[in-house]
Amino acid sequence: MNDTVHGHMVQDLLRHRFGSHDNLICKYSPKYPAQAEREFQRVTNAYIRILNELLKESLPEIRDAARAEKEGQRYDDASDLIAKVKTVFSKMAVELERRTSMFSLRSKIESMARLTRKLSIREWKKAVKSTLGIDLMDDYYTGELYRTMMERWVEDNVALIKTIPQESLGRMRQIVLEGYRNGETTTAIIKQIQRAYSVDRRHAQLLARDQIAKLNGDITQQQQQDAGVVEYVWSTSGDSRVRPSHAALNRKRFRWDDPPVVDEKTGRRCHPGKDYQCRCCALPVFNIKTVDLPVTKGGDGRG
Repeated sequence: MNDTVHGHMVQDLLRHRFGSHDNLICKYSPKYPAQAEREFQRVTNAYIRILNELLKESLPEIRDAARAEKEGQRYDDASDLIAKVKTVFSKMAVELERRTSMFSLRSKIESMARLTRKLSIREWKKAVKSTLGIDLMDDYYTGELYRTMMERWVEDNVALIKTIPQESLGRMRQIVLEGYRNGETTTAIIKQIQRAYSVDRRHAQLLARDQIAKLNGDITQQQQQDAGVVEYVWSTSGDSRVRPSHAALNRKRFRWDDPPVVDEKTGRRCHPGKDYQCRCCALPVFNIKTVDLPVTKGGDGRG
């Protein structure tokens, strides 16, 4: 059966749902995949914690060297201490590379992608069932197109996350070197390192939220366009964290081939879930002339 024939069969199956109308707006608001976000944050926290553990092990060596300099036990205090700092951080970089390579980051990120897809499919099936009364095939959304999308997302996120500990270590090295060169105390320097670590840990958490939302948004768009959906209604999460520019788009209808402006200053355009830290979703507008879904065998559209 070719795609055109299948599409006509689905449209005939669902005609009674539309009545005298051409369009049906989705009755169900898909939930954001918070479970995947939490799991991704757990993974990124564990990955960043490798650096924290290494710092706890290595900083006492620098502290002891600084104390020895202060007590006059060194011949050339400035050069000896700076050399010691460089040596310790060089060893830390090697050890960090060894430990992170044993973390199995890729397999964990792949697991996050599968979980996000699973949750997205579940919400999509609920949306279709509540609006059109039909059940969808379970395996349709695991095809080549979706696999390619997920593989690209995994590659991008492995590359993003792998850089965080090494870049963080580089910044901390500079903090220590500049601190001792400027005559700061070891206590003050360690506090700066702790603040830097907290900032990087927070960055990793925000990255997890942003990337899960983007993958969910990509899967959602592909699901809807596969189903012949041309338009959607922008729907915010409805809480106090919704940014004003997104609140202004709430309940408005847009086309998948023409994303709305989300930033008036820059003219930047994007669909729900694809802006930074966006938890909005796209409610599909089903059209009787274009709708085409992988209905389960025996589905009659009258559920």
